[in-house]
Amino acid sequence: MFLKLLLIAAVALMAGCSDPKAATEKNFKVVIQKTLDKAYPRCYITGDFPAVSDMMRNESELKALVSAGLASVKDEPHEVKDWGKARTVIRPTYNLTEEGKKFYKADANKAIMGGTKGGICFGKAAVKDIKEFTEPSSAGGVQMTQVKYTYEVSDVPAWAKSAEILTAVPRLKQDVESEKTPVDGMDVMVLTNNGWVSRGGSMGF
Repeated sequence: MFLKLLLIAAVALMAGCSDPKAATEKNFKVVIQKTLDKAYPRCYITGDFPAVSDMMRNESELKALVSAGLASVKDEPHEVKDWGKARTVIRPTYNLTEEGKKFYKADANKAIMGGTKGGICFGKAAVKDIKEFTEPSSAGGVQMTQVKYTYEVSDVPAWAKSAEILTAVPRLKQDVESEKTPVDGMDVMVLTNNGWVSRGGSMGF
């Protein structure tokens, strides 16, 4: 009889551990990892190429790409219109090198006015720890919890760790240093009939 009760308890425990609806660190890690997999590779520098030096682009980022060997620059003629009249101006124009093309994603971001913009993207993120989560509570007829966690970023190319790049793209620093200092993140999760799902949150910058 004792063995039977012990077996039943063990089965119940195993079922609880595998229940996707349970509020456990294991379940939350699975959901957060899916979110990170969608966010990475992350696009740290956005914009199409060739890129023309003007007020619409951050030239410090473009110059940093040149120093990293991802882009080249030369003066090229461009036609502009002033009050309906066309004229030609010479402006620094940045083109991706073969190395730069390895990290370029043409549809990295959706543009505000429609269409897409390219970006320099890389990295892979993985959940490190679940720091804490709130006791699930009812809000608007659904069970919700707020989960705080940390994550690390790998597959960061050597050029992204250069002083020129980190100065031009300061938001990159926390991902580069995440192996020593994991990045903080937060996610609000909602319980569904299939288990916990992300409602949205914040990670790093």
